[in-house]
Amino acid sequence: MIIKKKIKVVASRENIGLSGARNIGIRASRGDVIAFLDDDAIAESEWIENLVNTYIELNAFAVGGKILPIWLSKKPDYFPDEIGWLVGYTHKGFVEKKVVEVRNTFGPNMSFKKEVFERVGLFNERLGKKGNSCMQAEEAEFCLRMKNKLGKGVVYNPCAIVYHKIPQSKVKIKMLLKRAFYQGYSKALLKRLSSSPETLATEKSYLKDLFLKYIPKRMKRVYCISELKKLSILVASIFSVGLGFLYGYTKRI
Repeated sequence: MIIKKKIKVVASRENIGLSGARNIGIRASRGDVIAFLDDDAIAESEWIENLVNTYIELNAFAVGGKILPIWLSKKPDYFPDEIGWLVGYTHKGFVEKKVVEVRNTFGPNMSFKKEVFERVGLFNERLGKKGNSCMQAEEAEFCLRMKNKLGKGVVYNPCAIVYHKIPQSKVKIKMLLKRAFYQGYSKALLKRLSSSPETLATEKSYLKDLFLKYIPKRMKRVYCISELKKLSILVASIFSVGLGFLYGYTKRI
C-alpha cells in the first residue's frame, strides 16, 4: 500500500491546552481519518498502514495501538511497568497480543474517522493537560461519547506501534505522585461527565488485576531491593490516585 504524506503546520497563538490543540488540528484536517501523535513520539514505519488496514478489515470508527517507551536516561529501578500509563506508554496488564475493542487508547497513538468528530463533537477542553496542570481523561471521555452515540468503541491493534520518549523529569517520584493524583482527579470528573455504566469499567478491571495478581507477585519478591522499591512506588501511586479521585468527587466542575 502506498500512502502519500503531506505535512501542514497549524500554529495557535496561545497555550490552549492539549484538547484545544487537538481540536484545532481536527478543524484544519481534510482527510477521512485523523491520527494523533505526541510531539515526543516516533511512529514505526508501518504505523499508518496498520491503522488503515484495521479500518478496512473491521469497519472501525477509531483505531489505536501500542506505545513503547524510549527511556532518555536509564529506566529507574523503582519504576514498575504496571504504572506505564502515568508516563505515557502501554502499561503491563493492558491488552497484550490481540486486536480487540477497548474503551480508549492513549493520546500518543490514537486515530478516528473524521466523521466521528462531525457526529460526536470535539474533545472536551475542560479535560486534558494545560500549562502546569496534569489533567487527563480527555481521550476516555471522548471515546465514551463515541461509543454511546455510535455504538462502537476504539479498536486496539498492538501491531500499530508508536515509541514515546520518557525523560527523567517524568519519572521523578514527586512528579509521579502528582500525575497519579491528577489521574484520580480526572477520573472523578469523567465519572460526573459520563452517564455510561462503562465509564470506570477499565479502572475497576485494572485494580482487580493489580490487587489479585501483580501486587501479590511483587510481594513474593520483596527480598530484592529493586522489587521492594517498585512495590512501594506502585502502592504509593495507587494511593495518590485514590486521593485525587476523592478530591475530584467532592469538588464541583
